[in-house]
Amino acid sequence: MKGLGEKPIKNFLKDFGLTDKEITVYLTLLKSGPNTIMNLARETDIKRSTTHNTVEELIKKGLVSQTNYGERRMVVAEDPDKLKFLMDQKKWDINKMEKNLPEIVQSIYDIVPKARENTKVDVKYYQGKSEVKYVYDLILKANEVFSFADLDRYNQIFPDTFEEWNTVLTKNSKREVWDLLIDSPLSRNVAANAHQRYHVKFLPASGFFAGFDFADYIIFDNKVAIIQLDPENTLATVIDSKQISLSLIALHRSMWELIPLLSVKK
Repeated sequence: MKGLGEKPIKNFLKDFGLTDKEITVYLTLLKSGPNTIMNLARETDIKRSTTHNTVEELIKKGLVSQTNYGERRMVVAEDPDKLKFLMDQKKWDINKMEKNLPEIVQSIYDIVPKARENTKVDVKYYQGKSEVKYVYDLILKANEVFSFADLDRYNQIFPDTFEEWNTVLTKNSKREVWDLLIDSPLSRNVAANAHQRYHVKFLPASGFFAGFDFADYIIFDNKVAIIQLDPENTLATVIDSKQISLSLIALHRSMWELIPLLSVKK
């Protein structure tokens, strides 16, 4: 059976928390077997001092160990099967942290009463898929959401979380959602299965919006999130402004009235 290839492996290891150099060193060690830092630096074309530091980090992460052949110090990669053990350990650590999180957060506010005030700014920038996913998670906590959105683009960037995010957004009967969506079979399917508090109209895929390179504009909790769903450069800008958010809600409502009724799902 043919494997996935090197690129998916590197992407997985990056998601696992390894840097590009750590991935290169680890994969090289798997191919070479026990090796010296000097030879490893030569084979990876990474400076010796950097290779030494990279190996030390991989030892801390549990993917490399050291041994001796005579008087020579050698390093060797751990069996890839150890990734499962390390993944289970991460899950245990995360579950433990999640259990303690509410108490820790409250303790921070007790120690630093102005924590909320001092972390609030008018504009925040988020870059990368994980950071943008955090913005979407913030949106899910709002009681009312207005959006100009392209669900196909979101599904392209976050295929593994689309169903979960969509379920939370559209199945929570306490949340009022008003979506202006780029028309597509996917967005039609979402609308067809939504609860009564999920309202949607479709921006026609032809005419003015044909081929439109759409960014998501989402208004929630007196904030506006402008989200660029680009596979090569996923980023978001969140503006905390009641005036701007109310202005965009007014624009949203105006467009809502202009779109033909045949595109409505209430």
